[in-house]
Amino acid sequence: MTRSRLLGALLSVVLVTAWAPIWSEDATLAKTAVGPASLKRFGPPTRPGKEEIVAVQAGLLYCQNLKQVDETIRRLARGGVNTLILRVFQNEGDRPYGFAAPRRLSGVYFRSSHAPLVDDLLGPVARIAHRQGLDVFAWMTTRHANYGFEENPGLRTILYDFEKKALVPGRGFNLFRPEVVNRLKGIYADLARYPIEGILFQDDLILRHNEGFSLEARDLFLQDHGYLPDPSIFYGPASRNEEGRIVVSGYTDRFWVWSRWKNQRLLGLAGQLMGAARRVKPDLVFATNLYYESILDPRNAMAWYSQSLEAALSRPFDYFSVMAYHRQIQEELGLTLEEALDLMPLLARRATEMVGDQNRVLIKVQVADWKDSRLLPEEEIQGILRDLGKESGASIALVPYRPGLAAGSLIHAFTSARLKAERGQGPLASSRTHDDPP
Repeated sequence: MTRSRLLGALLSVVLVTAWAPIWSEDATLAKTAVGPASLKRFGPPTRPGKEEIVAVQAGLLYCQNLKQVDETIRRLARGGVNTLILRVFQNEGDRPYGFAAPRRLSGVYFRSSHAPLVDDLLGPVARIAHRQGLDVFAWMTTRHANYGFEENPGLRTILYDFEKKALVPGRGFNLFRPEVVNRLKGIYADLARYPIEGILFQDDLILRHNEGFSLEARDLFLQDHGYLPDPSIFYGPASRNEEGRIVVSGYTDRFWVWSRWKNQRLLGLAGQLMGAARRVKPDLVFATNLYYESILDPRNAMAWYSQSLEAALSRPFDYFSVMAYHRQIQEELGLTLEEALDLMPLLARRATEMVGDQNRVLIKVQVADWKDSRLLPEEEIQGILRDLGKESGASIALVPYRPGLAAGSLIHAFTSARLKAERGQGPLASSRTHDDPP
């Protein structure tokens, strides 16, 4: 996956080739729900006074008390941030907020009768953000919100193990169990009672290509299609690649029926959760995380994650949040940094074209290294943001928040490029030249 893969990605951006045949699939990659969306809401969201979202997504705020939280949010607001995307879940092994007094290792940061409480922090942080003029999006899990039920085998998802050639328990909820769906609806309704403007679905609202084989899912699929979903009729031969990961040689036609069916069930669950929350707060805004493959490689996104932007457009999401993490894309596609940077404005343009409304697209920009957590070079991020400002009318989110994040200068690069583009001062093309740092 070097320049030939890059060329394929570029072509998929420029041309409308949503279902080109691609057959190299990774068994470690490949992503459930009940019923249709309970509330339809289409068109661009209404956010008075906000031309676009300029957000920072915070898994941690690196603060030891609420006074420091106030100081941090005040700095972000002065830098031009108008939205805080705040993690409100705690998975076991996650680092807790420094200003929290954790009651347990996993759970949520808001009071709910359907999930264990780590600490009730969402309300105080949201009020601080509102005082500084920021909207708050609660960033929340779905499938991995099995807090307190992690060891219950009857509620866990079931996956196909290619080495054992057997169905085994996997991580996270079995989203086909009615009690699981009801629990999640209760969690989201409780979350909606807090002073927030929106909710961002975490990227766990997926089923990978070897997941979703619970008894409930199999029975439902049998009712819909007349045959059981069986791994023996879905996958080509599996083997280990040079990196030691298991890959399958291809998928059968029946696999694609299964994958699209899982996608519809996931979207149905999302609709139910949005409906439960909006019954509490009708104007609550929802964004859903999308993997970059959903834009550049839709066929494999459907295979690997049961995710489809095209299908999601028929559901009542307000924003489509594209995880356009350039350093991650560089590593996964075997690109140079320059090639990965060049993909960013094209990815944003393609996402906007697919959605058909720039006001509903949120591009998430990676600002720190996933491995060592260090901030990436400021000029590198500025180049991306200038490109995004000129290429697309989409909103942006800087991910993740880190101390020392130069939000002001980064956002200035974005907004000044956007303003020039709107005034027609220059072509909608890449703002970086060969003299600019990569």
